[in-house]
Amino acid sequence: MKTLFLKDMRYRQARVVLTALGITVLISLILLLGGIMNGMRIQARQYVESTGADIWISAEGSGGAFIGFSLVVEEYMAFLNSGQGLARDSAAPLIFAQARPTVRGKSTKAIVVGYKLGKLGGPKQVIEGRMFAPSKFEDYRPEDQAPFEVVVDEKMGLEIGEQISIGNEKVRVVGKAKSLMFVLDTPLLFMDVRIAQKVLLGNYPHVNMMVAKVGEHQELAQVTASFDALETIEARTLKQTLGNIIEYYVDEPMKAVQFLRVMLWLAAGILVGMITYVTMLEKTQEIGVLKAIGASNGYVMSLLLKQVVLISAVGVVLGLILSYVFAAAAPIFVAINFVESMLVACISFVVCCGSGYLAARKAIAVDPMIAFRGEI
Repeated sequence: MKTLFLKDMRYRQARVVLTALGITVLISLILLLGGIMNGMRIQARQYVESTGADIWISAEGSGGAFIGFSLVVEEYMAFLNSGQGLARDSAAPLIFAQARPTVRGKSTKAIVVGYKLGKLGGPKQVIEGRMFAPSKFEDYRPEDQAPFEVVVDEKMGLEIGEQISIGNEKVRVVGKAKSLMFVLDTPLLFMDVRIAQKVLLGNYPHVNMMVAKVGEHQELAQVTASFDALETIEARTLKQTLGNIIEYYVDEPMKAVQFLRVMLWLAAGILVGMITYVTMLEKTQEIGVLKAIGASNGYVMSLLLKQVVLISAVGVVLGLILSYVFAAAAPIFVAINFVESMLVACISFVVCCGSGYLAARKAIAVDPMIAFRGEI
């Protein structure tokens, strides 16, 4: 009698498998959608945090260094290095712009990052090959001809010595940097700021932004506010910059996905509840037989709940495993949060068990003779 609930599950194995499969798929979809958004947030932070910059300065009215159209003349920003509150000679020009380079004859997405080697804005070393050769002078000079070299993200799969086309220019891969993908696995192409100006701006002496570090014993918010008060530039802290990027690149475009995720939560609760509820009510005939031979309501209830708990547990565990497998195999970066996955699993388990409990209570309340005939 102790394994009666298992025998009943084997008898209805098709329904048991479908119920567990439904729970598995719903949990996997919920976690994958959350993992995609979480992965985008992680990638949005990676590069910005890796630069080591405290203050991000863009043109007045641009709305921020990354989310608006910003062009500033580097020479006009020379006062920053003598500005009060900044670390000595820490202010550096930076170009961060989307591009469509041609790689092995195919147009692809990428972001060009132009910066001064040894300054803030990009990697200081590579994991393979070498860094690009820098321009010779600090200020902009048309005759300052640096070689057209680029350090690529390791995940691009390019080899040292390969050439890629950006606009009308060709640049040669000389090194590979540790992966710092931007949102939705957009690779970064690191090059000297002068080369970036040539391939993107037609050799105009503009950059998108200036980055800098705050000096020791200086208040970041106060220093930032003092620069932001100037009429020609906008200044943002690292925290503000990250907030702008995540809002613009993740939260705003993913509103529809977030809504879909909420609807999926509701659908999961309803569907899983209905499946479990109907599965329990189908057992009224068996319940009638058990009650006719003297089984108590408590005994019948325990048999039904054991089935519900086992099916729910199997579905939840498989859903968790499947979501992590899909995340590893996904073509984009998916980062499933462990705490969130446990929360989803617990809520789904409670919904399944709660639905089964309600159905079991209704089933055992039916008169044995009616239940014996399979009627509700």
